[in-house]
Amino acid sequence: MSTSSDRHTATGPAGRHRRNALLLSAITLALGACAQPAPPPPPPSEGFSAGITFDAKEADGVDLETPLYPGAVPYKDRDEDKSGVRMSLWGGLFGMRLAAGKFQSQDDVDRVGRFYRRALARYGTPLDCGAADAPRGKPRDGGPLTCDDDKPDAGGRLYKVGLPKDFRVVAVKPLPDGTTQISVARVSLR
Repeated sequence: MSTSSDRHTATGPAGRHRRNALLLSAITLALGACAQPAPPPPPPSEGFSAGITFDAKEADGVDLETPLYPGAVPYKDRDEDKSGVRMSLWGGLFGMRLAAGKFQSQDDVDRVGRFYRRALARYGTPLDCGAADAPRGKPRDGGPLTCDDDKPDAGGRLYKVGLPKDFRVVAVKPLPDGTTQISVARVSLR
């Protein structure tokens, strides 16, 4: 499947591959954490609509609806990559909105992790998915958010907060150069 962006046109197969890999990673993170039974059908309507929008862009935090770590800068694996993505899917009973971005900080994982535990608390009690007592398994219908099978990378942190169909995810991990990578996602489902 080929996707297009209003702001970014990949040049050649390598650009499309990187964009598709970013999309696949974001969708895997979002959907793997929130599989739920279908919601009740909406009231009858005059028509049916379905579609997808996708926009690879520089991550700026506006779409993420999550505080950004002070001094963090957009992170890119390669110079031509974008550090963020916005995507919407809808059709029939299903709808999903996803915004994801990657950032980099000179501060260590512990400091960045402490910031996000405090920052995410404004949206509810953050789950520490690296803790031994973190709630696991698929969220039950109407139940609270869980970590599912998600765990942080070695030496990193992974936090989730919200409801199974409306949540934020922050992953923090050390990079080989001694800096810290921050991945932030905001997911809404209907």
